[in-house]
Amino acid sequence: MIEWFGDNLWAPWLAIALGLLVLEAITLDLLFLMLAVGAAAATTVALAGGEPWLQVLVGCATALLMLGAVRPIALKHLKKGPANQLTNIDRMAGMEAHALEVITGDAGLAEVDGDTWTARTIGDVRIEPGMDAVVESVDGAIVYLRPARQIKWDEAGPDTIGPNTPRPEGA
Repeated sequence: MIEWFGDNLWAPWLAIALGLLVLEAITLDLLFLMLAVGAAAATTVALAGGEPWLQVLVGCATALLMLGAVRPIALKHLKKGPANQLTNIDRMAGMEAHALEVITGDAGLAEVDGDTWTARTIGDVRIEPGMDAVVESVDGAIVYLRPARQIKWDEAGPDTIGPNTPRPEGA
């Protein structure tokens, strides 16, 4: 049996390639596919009568080339969506936020779309708890806010656009 493997090194390489293809079908990450191509290259060298060290060298070199050159390009094309498609983070710009605690340029918490976020203000602004704000941008797990502009009403009707006022409790 061992002699057969020595004479037919293509068989283990083919088995490795098929096993990697099965793993690729499970993960769908293009990692195991690139390794399977390396094993297929080693299979080809083995079928051509190449020495075992050459089979390993060609298999490794092919797998590394596939991982480094082909996989990044393939992933870029596979994960490419329409140009106007926004990610969840991109769509947050302009959304309304509600201050849960005092928000400054250094600290704060806000609720955006039902989720609690670490929040910071842009510039030397202070947003008090209960005030509304608008999301300017998102960086990691931090939303950067600016106070929302609201119309102040008095007995005579709308006055001017003034600073944000706290929401009444329960609103």
